Amino acid sequence: MNTLPKSPFPPALAVFLDNPVRRLLINREKFLRNMGVKEGDYILEVGCGPGFFTEALSSIVGEKGRIYAQDIEESMLHKVDRKIPSFRYRNVIPILCNSSSLGLPGGSCDVVVCANVLEEIYREGELKETVSEVDRVLRPGGILIVKEHRFGGTAPIIKESEELFISIGYEKVLEEKTFFSYNSRLLKRC
Repeated sequence: MNTLPKSPFPPALAVFLDNPVRRLLINREKFLRNMGVKEGDYILEVGCGPGFFTEALSSIVGEKGRIYAQDIEESMLHKVDRKIPSFRYRNVIPILCNSSSLGLPGGSCDVVVCANVLEEIYREGELKETVSEVDRVLRPGGILIVKEHRFGGTAPIIKESEELFISIGYEKVLEEKTFFSYNSRLLKRC
Protein backbone atom coordinates (compact mmCIF):
# COMPACT_ATOMS: atom_id res chain seq x y z
CA MET A 1 0.00 0.00 0.00
CA ASN A 2 1.24 3.48 -0.81
CA THR A 3 1.97 5.85 2.05
CA LEU A 4 -0.96 8.17 2.52
CA PRO A 5 -0.23 11.88 2.17
CA LYS A 6 -1.08 14.24 4.98
CA SER A 7 -4.25 16.11 4.12
CA PRO A 8 -3.89 19.89 3.86
CA PHE A 9 -7.35 20.11 5.49
CA PRO A 10 -7.10 19.50 9.26
CA PRO A 11 -9.58 16.80 10.35
CA ALA A 12 -10.33 18.88 13.46
CA LEU A 13 -12.16 21.32 11.15
CA ALA A 14 -14.58 18.64 9.88
CA VAL A 15 -17.36 20.39 11.77
CA PHE A 16 -17.27 23.10 9.09
CA LEU A 17 -17.78 20.53 6.35
CA ASP A 18 -20.79 18.80 7.87
CA ASN A 19 -23.03 21.09 9.84
CA PRO A 20 -26.71 22.11 9.91
CA VAL A 21 -26.10 25.52 8.29
CA ARG A 22 -24.34 23.97 5.31
CA ARG A 23 -27.18 21.43 5.00
CA LEU A 24 -29.62 24.33 4.78
CA LEU A 25 -27.56 26.08 2.11
CA ILE A 26 -26.99 23.02 -0.10
CA ASN A 27 -29.84 20.70 -1.05
CA ARG A 28 -27.58 17.69 -1.48
CA GLU A 29 -30.09 15.31 -3.05
CA LYS A 30 -31.38 17.88 -5.53
CA PHE A 31 -27.83 18.85 -6.52
CA LEU A 32 -26.71 15.24 -7.00
CA ARG A 33 -29.82 14.24 -8.96
CA ASN A 34 -29.41 17.29 -11.22
CA MET A 35 -25.81 16.22 -11.84
CA GLY A 36 -26.96 12.78 -13.02
CA VAL A 37 -26.77 10.49 -9.98
CA LYS A 38 -29.53 7.87 -10.15
CA GLU A 39 -30.79 4.70 -8.53
CA GLY A 40 -28.50 1.71 -8.92
CA ASP A 41 -25.33 3.71 -9.61
CA TYR A 42 -21.97 2.62 -8.27
CA ILE A 43 -20.26 5.78 -7.06
CA LEU A 44 -16.77 6.72 -5.98
CA GLU A 45 -16.83 9.69 -3.61
CA VAL A 46 -13.26 11.04 -3.69
CA GLY A 47 -12.25 12.67 -0.42
CA CYS A 48 -15.57 12.04 1.32
CA GLY A 49 -14.43 13.79 4.50
CA PRO A 50 -16.97 13.44 7.31
CA GLY A 51 -19.66 12.34 4.84
CA PHE A 52 -21.54 15.52 3.95
CA PHE A 53 -22.63 14.06 0.58
CA THR A 54 -22.42 10.37 1.54
CA GLU A 55 -25.90 9.98 3.04
CA ALA A 56 -27.57 11.75 0.10
CA LEU A 57 -25.64 9.57 -2.36
CA SER A 58 -26.64 6.45 -0.43
CA SER A 59 -30.29 7.48 -0.45
CA ILE A 60 -30.35 8.20 -4.20
CA VAL A 61 -28.62 5.00 -5.39
CA GLY A 62 -30.71 2.81 -3.10
CA GLU A 63 -30.25 -0.84 -2.27
CA LYS A 64 -28.98 -1.76 -5.76
CA GLY A 65 -26.27 0.93 -5.76
CA ARG A 66 -23.00 1.28 -3.93
CA ILE A 67 -20.96 4.17 -2.54
CA TYR A 68 -17.19 3.87 -2.18
CA ALA A 69 -16.45 6.65 0.32
CA GLN A 70 -12.70 7.28 -0.06
CA ASP A 71 -10.51 9.43 2.15
CA ILE A 72 -6.87 9.59 3.26
CA GLU A 73 -7.78 10.57 6.82
CA GLU A 74 -8.79 7.70 9.07
CA SER A 75 -10.55 10.09 11.46
CA MET A 76 -12.81 11.31 8.63
CA LEU A 77 -13.76 7.74 7.74
CA HIS A 78 -14.58 7.07 11.41
CA LYS A 79 -17.11 9.90 11.20
CA VAL A 80 -18.65 8.25 8.12
CA ASP A 81 -18.65 4.84 9.85
CA ARG A 82 -20.58 6.28 12.79
CA LYS A 83 -23.25 7.65 10.43
CA ILE A 84 -23.81 4.53 8.32
CA PRO A 85 -26.14 2.76 10.81
CA SER A 86 -28.58 5.70 10.53
CA PHE A 87 -28.71 5.49 6.71
CA ARG A 88 -31.74 3.85 5.11
CA TYR A 89 -29.50 1.60 2.98
CA ARG A 90 -26.34 -0.29 3.93
CA ASN A 91 -24.58 0.50 0.65
CA VAL A 92 -21.58 2.57 1.78
CA ILE A 93 -18.08 1.11 1.82
CA PRO A 94 -15.50 3.41 3.44
CA ILE A 95 -12.03 3.01 1.90
CA LEU A 96 -8.87 4.40 3.46
CA CYS A 97 -6.49 4.98 0.57
CA ASN A 98 -4.85 7.56 -1.62
CA SER A 99 -6.96 9.01 -4.45
CA SER A 100 -4.18 8.03 -6.85
CA SER A 101 -4.29 4.34 -5.82
CA LEU A 102 -7.87 3.32 -5.12
CA GLY A 103 -7.70 -0.46 -5.36
CA LEU A 104 -11.07 -0.65 -7.13
CA PRO A 105 -11.54 -2.70 -10.30
CA GLY A 106 -11.24 -0.85 -13.60
CA GLY A 107 -14.54 0.47 -14.98
CA SER A 108 -16.35 -0.36 -11.73
CA CYS A 109 -17.97 3.04 -11.13
CA ASP A 110 -20.81 4.81 -12.93
CA VAL A 111 -20.14 8.15 -11.25
CA VAL A 112 -17.18 9.81 -9.53
CA VAL A 113 -17.90 12.73 -7.20
CA CYS A 114 -15.11 15.20 -6.39
CA ALA A 115 -16.63 17.66 -3.95
CA ASN A 116 -14.33 20.27 -2.44
CA VAL A 117 -11.32 17.99 -2.76
CA LEU A 118 -9.40 18.94 -5.93
CA GLU A 119 -7.51 21.71 -4.17
CA GLU A 120 -6.33 19.27 -1.50
CA ILE A 121 -5.30 16.68 -4.10
CA TYR A 122 -3.40 19.38 -5.99
CA ARG A 123 -1.61 20.52 -2.82
CA GLU A 124 -0.70 16.88 -2.04
CA GLY A 125 0.98 16.71 -5.47
CA GLU A 126 -1.38 13.93 -6.57
CA LEU A 127 -3.49 15.65 -9.25
CA LYS A 128 -2.18 13.93 -12.41
CA GLU A 129 -2.06 10.53 -10.74
CA THR A 130 -5.58 10.98 -9.34
CA VAL A 131 -6.95 11.97 -12.77
CA SER A 132 -5.45 8.79 -14.20
CA GLU A 133 -6.84 6.62 -11.40
CA VAL A 134 -10.32 8.17 -11.59
CA ASP A 135 -10.27 7.55 -15.33
CA ARG A 136 -9.32 3.93 -14.72
CA VAL A 137 -12.22 3.21 -12.34
CA LEU A 138 -14.90 5.21 -14.20
CA ARG A 139 -16.68 3.19 -16.87
CA PRO A 140 -16.99 4.52 -20.45
CA GLY A 141 -20.01 6.84 -20.55
CA GLY A 142 -19.63 7.50 -16.83
CA ILE A 143 -20.10 10.86 -15.13
CA LEU A 144 -17.51 12.94 -13.29
CA ILE A 145 -19.00 15.53 -10.93
CA VAL A 146 -16.84 18.43 -9.78
CA LYS A 147 -18.04 20.72 -6.98
CA GLU A 148 -15.64 23.27 -5.58
CA HIS A 149 -15.82 26.50 -3.61
CA ARG A 150 -14.90 29.67 -5.52
CA PHE A 151 -12.55 31.35 -3.08
CA GLY A 152 -8.95 30.89 -2.00
CA GLY A 153 -7.48 30.54 -5.46
CA THR A 154 -9.27 27.37 -6.58
CA ALA A 155 -10.05 28.61 -10.13
CA PRO A 156 -6.64 27.65 -11.62
CA ILE A 157 -6.77 24.25 -9.90
CA ILE A 158 -10.27 23.54 -11.23
CA LYS A 159 -9.19 24.63 -14.71
CA GLU A 160 -6.08 22.44 -14.66
CA SER A 161 -8.05 19.45 -13.34
CA GLU A 162 -10.74 19.72 -15.98
CA GLU A 163 -8.19 20.27 -18.75
CA LEU A 164 -6.45 17.05 -17.71
CA PHE A 165 -9.73 15.13 -17.94
CA ILE A 166 -10.66 16.73 -21.27
CA SER A 167 -7.23 15.86 -22.69
CA ILE A 168 -7.95 12.15 -22.11
CA GLY A 169 -11.41 12.10 -23.66
CA TYR A 170 -13.88 13.73 -21.28
CA GLU A 171 -16.45 16.31 -22.39
CA LYS A 172 -17.77 19.05 -20.13
CA VAL A 173 -21.55 18.96 -20.55
CA LEU A 174 -22.61 21.20 -17.67
CA GLU A 175 -21.06 24.13 -15.84
CA GLU A 176 -22.70 26.19 -13.11
CA LYS A 177 -21.17 29.05 -11.17
CA THR A 178 -22.63 30.84 -8.20
CA PHE A 179 -21.00 33.43 -6.01
CA PHE A 180 -19.74 30.68 -3.67
CA SER A 181 -19.45 27.53 -5.75
CA TYR A 182 -18.42 25.99 -9.04
CA ASN A 183 -20.14 22.85 -10.31
CA SER A 184 -19.54 20.86 -13.46
CA ARG A 185 -20.41 17.52 -15.00
CA LEU A 186 -18.05 15.79 -17.41
CA LEU A 187 -18.78 12.66 -19.44
CA LYS A 188 -16.20 10.01 -20.14
CA ARG A 189 -16.46 9.59 -23.91
CA CYS A 190 -13.98 6.75 -24.48
